[in-house]
Amino acid sequence: MAMSKFGLIGGHLKHSFSKEIHKRFGNYEYDLLETTEDQLYDRIHSSEYAGFNVTIPYKKTAMGMCDEISEEVMKIGSVNTIVKREGVIKGYNTDYYGFAYLLKRNEIDVTGRKCLVLGSGGASVTVQAYLKDHKASEIIVVSRTGENNYDNIYEKHTDSEIIINTTPVGMYPDNGKTLISVDKFPALVGAVDVIYNPNKTKFILDALSNGITACGGLSMLVAQAKAASELFQNKTIDDDEVDIAIEEIRSETLNYVLIGMPGAGKTYLGRKMAERVGRDFYDLDDLIVEKEGRSIPEIFATDGEEYFRNVETELLKEVCKKNGIVLACGGGVVKRQVNYSIVKQNGRIIWVKRDLDKLETEGRPISQKKSVYEIFEERKDAYEYWSDYFIDNNQDFN
Repeated sequence: MAMSKFGLIGGHLKHSFSKEIHKRFGNYEYDLLETTEDQLYDRIHSSEYAGFNVTIPYKKTAMGMCDEISEEVMKIGSVNTIVKREGVIKGYNTDYYGFAYLLKRNEIDVTGRKCLVLGSGGASVTVQAYLKDHKASEIIVVSRTGENNYDNIYEKHTDSEIIINTTPVGMYPDNGKTLISVDKFPALVGAVDVIYNPNKTKFILDALSNGITACGGLSMLVAQAKAASELFQNKTIDDDEVDIAIEEIRSETLNYVLIGMPGAGKTYLGRKMAERVGRDFYDLDDLIVEKEGRSIPEIFATDGEEYFRNVETELLKEVCKKNGIVLACGGGVVKRQVNYSIVKQNGRIIWVKRDLDKLETEGRPISQKKSVYEIFEERKDAYEYWSDYFIDNNQDFN
């Protein structure tokens, strides 16, 4: 009986969506196989699995553990898919197809443009091969210690037009980190990150805030998985299945984040929404109370609003690393612009609107100092800017 068990080999895989993606392309078992370097050879040669995907940090190392490699692997120097047939272990590279799909889907053209590639690992060599094939005018590879590094790129390469991050910097659980300052590249027209969790890294969010076309790596992940699944199953899968899978995975993994005035019903609606779609629910104010061991009015009275906002931002960073949750935020979360990037990395933001004369203000420290009308005037532009959607919540809760 032919083997029908596959898996993903990598160093740290808690962030991976691969299991969910492969369910959409074939009826086979697919496991996440966290593997150390010492275990790699035995894992690849295990008779338990008929093939693998390979991710950070083994895309180069795995190449030398295959009996045969495909032409594209020979050219690129990196393996991300391994298939076993008739006792032969053969390495392939489907990342090239995935990266091509990502750029096409987001209409990013590298031809004739100076491209800066961050990182020199397995994903980097695939990207470099694509850029060379598609006639980028110049390809600069940046590493920590090489000729072009993170200390000298601002002196040498601020004329770069496309920047592609192939490193794990900014990937879950180290969300919010980036290697470069986007605003130091005035010629930049495209930013690409092969990271897919979070959905938008700080690098991508910074680019978008500067009006630059930018995209994360989910499309690449899904497209390469489709190509890998074709090799696993030895059959063709329609390209339309890629777009369907991308939207389904994004819908399942993005958070629903509710913002709006105090007393607008964010917690009530958030709980109902989470129950209906089977998601975990979090209330940011409740998390603050739990952490501090005291009520929000007590925090304001004892330590002031600045202290409260600091705690709010730190807890927001942690909860927004999660995928597929419903989160109700306090009304003043929009007062700090940094919170927008934290929420937006994995979130769709929903503004819960409620008529001001219906807002419940009892026990709300800010509302006791200012009228709800004053507070709304201060925050309405932020609510508008932050939100992807809105809910008109003028129902009676009783």
